[in-house]
Amino acid sequence: MESKKFSILLILIPLLSTSSIVPSRVTLRINRSVSVPSSNQGALQFVPLIQVSPDDNSTLVSTPASCTSPPPVHTSVSFHCYTPSDITDAYGVTELHASGITGAGQTIVIVDSYGSPTALHDLQFFSTTFGLPAPDLTIVNPTGTPAFSNAQLGIQLGWGEETSLDLQWAHAIAPDAKLVLIEANPAETEGVQGFPSIFAGEQYAVTHYPGSVMSQSFAVTEQSFCGGSVLATTCAASINQIAHFERVYQQAVTNHVTVLGSSGDSGTANVEFGAGVHFAPNIPFPTVNWPSSDPLVTSAGGTWLQFGWTWNPANPTDLSYTTTPGRRTEVVWNEPFLPAATGGGRSAQFSTPSFQSGISSSTLQGARGLPDLSWNAAVDGGVLVYTSFPGVRVGWHIIGGTSASSPQLAGLIALANQERHSLGKQSIGYLNPVLYTLPSGDFNDIVPQTFNGITIGDNALFESGIPGMPTTAGWDLTTGFGSPIAGSFVSDLAAKP
Repeated sequence: MESKKFSILLILIPLLSTSSIVPSRVTLRINRSVSVPSSNQGALQFVPLIQVSPDDNSTLVSTPASCTSPPPVHTSVSFHCYTPSDITDAYGVTELHASGITGAGQTIVIVDSYGSPTALHDLQFFSTTFGLPAPDLTIVNPTGTPAFSNAQLGIQLGWGEETSLDLQWAHAIAPDAKLVLIEANPAETEGVQGFPSIFAGEQYAVTHYPGSVMSQSFAVTEQSFCGGSVLATTCAASINQIAHFERVYQQAVTNHVTVLGSSGDSGTANVEFGAGVHFAPNIPFPTVNWPSSDPLVTSAGGTWLQFGWTWNPANPTDLSYTTTPGRRTEVVWNEPFLPAATGGGRSAQFSTPSFQSGISSSTLQGARGLPDLSWNAAVDGGVLVYTSFPGVRVGWHIIGGTSASSPQLAGLIALANQERHSLGKQSIGYLNPVLYTLPSGDFNDIVPQTFNGITIGDNALFESGIPGMPTTAGWDLTTGFGSPIAGSFVSDLAAKP
């Protein structure tokens, strides 16, 4: 029986050598008209969704490196990479840091299965390398300390990389915020079990860290809970699963906890990792991911940030580029050469929440639309992550995916919460109703752009055969409002009641 995957939303390229807010009503949608092939039934479990580039350490003087890491120095001739200062400069976070808005007094909670035995060491190395403040990290094991073994090495490697990414880049955006890593043990299995470890971890987080920001870099397609035999909304198991977590998310609202979730890395296609660099679609129609689709969760989508360079391809799978010093280009995240693309679309589980009432009904068609906002998730233009987890090459890796978007946006919300606290206000908490009242000037609006005749303007996964959602001016089903302009975004969130 075919095994289905619950994915960590991470793509890895190794380098080589508040106010009181009543939540919108959450409505499950029942659709009994569509089914998926019976071959999709079977055991379902969390596993990492990771792509690793071949070694490309350049030995050719004539071939410039697209990315050169700090010591231990590794280079890539194909993929660009970003340091913390690159990202903070590109999004306007540097100015916030310079004015003293660094996340001081705030807490960011990261929830991951297994975690990493080298999480603190790697975070400290990252911080020292880039001149960031010493991290304040607490590791909590609500369901017992994870055991690391060769039998589970593959899945644990993925979660280890995920943990390093989440901690290091939340810290990069909010360097003075307290970090809490909730290590859920073991990795979860989809189905009626109720995700006991992840559930216990998130319940612990919203209970013990009121006013915090919680990032979830994991997801599953909404259709997965019932074994894939019918749409998820047609079986009691799915509704029970969603309701189980709804109690945690409702508690988060009560405790002024902001909850973010990654929107996905496969566009509208529900896919498994296949042979080589391509993916094979499973469900033959557009899908979105849960828990990102829950209206009580802020869905973090992905953009493709090209900062100081511009993609200049001869064909969709070409990585050629032109150096453009000082130039900033940002498009919807859709990298056909991987292939990978931001998750986004219409929920099959949830009806349009009240905070999206201002979005065109022809766009939403009665459904919850996602993502809500976005941040760089590209791999060509990924972030540098340091890891010394056993079994992984020790050193720097380029990592992309909406796993990178969620913790960085969590850091940005922590900056806004610091400002709110300085004004005598509570943490922003449930973000979505506030987010949809912000002015358009708080976001970089993401629109289609053409690169040497190739237009990037939707989130259709390359060669998947599954239609994508179009990227349009204003809010859309690929990047939401777009990426925040940090200064005005933080200021306007702080100004809210």
